[in-house]
Amino acid sequence: MAKNQVFQEMKKYYGQIGKVMDPHVFQSQFSGTVSAQEAKLGILMFNQYLDSGVRRHGATG
Repeated sequence: MAKNQVFQEMKKYYGQIGKVMDPHVFQSQFSGTVSAQEAKLGILMFNQYLDSGVRRHGATG
């Protein structure tokens, strides 16, 4: 469940701020609350979310 929490918080931050979460913000928000493995899995889920959004909107890069 922690990976989903990481993903949802990163998605929420991205929606509110319009930028990917700064590493310092990430660390302060998740340090000690999720394992490193769960954090990595959440980050990968968020990365896939961003990739799918870019493909859907036809952006190239």
